[in-house]
Amino acid sequence: MDFRPKDITQLLGEWNAGDLAAGQELMEVVYQELRRLAAHYLRDERQDHTLQPTALVHELYLKFFSKEPVNYKDKGHFFAVASRQLRRIIVDYARAQGARKRGGGQARVFLENAPDVYVTFDDGMIDLDSALDRLEALDARAAQVVELRYFGGLTDDEVSEALNISCATVKRDWEFARTWLLKEIA
Repeated sequence: MDFRPKDITQLLGEWNAGDLAAGQELMEVVYQELRRLAAHYLRDERQDHTLQPTALVHELYLKFFSKEPVNYKDKGHFFAVASRQLRRIIVDYARAQGARKRGGGQARVFLENAPDVYVTFDDGMIDLDSALDRLEALDARAAQVVELRYFGGLTDDEVSEALNISCATVKRDWEFARTWLLKEIA
C-alpha cells in the first residue's frame, strides 16, 4: 500500500466528524488498493464465478456508507474493519452459492502453502469463517492477524503497525493460527 497514511488518517478524521465528502474522497484514495485486494482473493477461483473484484469493492462501499461511519483511529484500523467486511461479504456470497447448490462436493481449503492462504468460494469459505470464529474465541489477536493478512492483504509490517505489536509477534501468531486452522478445517 503505497499511499500516504497522513492523508488517509486526515480523511478518516474528517469523515468521522460528519464530512460525507471526506468519506467519498477517502474511498477514491483507497479504491484501487481495495480493488487490488479483491482481485487477489478472486484470482485463483474458477473463471465462471459471478463475484468480481469491482463488485466486491462496491459491496464494501455500500456497507461503509449505509450506516454511520465508525470512529476510525488510523489507516490500520480502517483496513482492519475493511478486512472484516470483505470477509463477511465473501462468506455471505459463499453461503448464497451453497444454498443454491445444496450438497455438492467436499470443501477444499488449502492452508499448507501459506504464507498466502487459498480458499475456494464454496463451503470451504464458510468452514474457514467458522474456524476463524472459533480461533477468535481462543486467541483473538491471532484471528485478527489472519483476517488482516488474508482478507486485508496487509504485510507483516502493516499488521504489526495496525495491531501495535512487533513483527515477530505477528509471525508467531500467523504460524500458530495457520497450524491451528489447518487442524481445525481438516
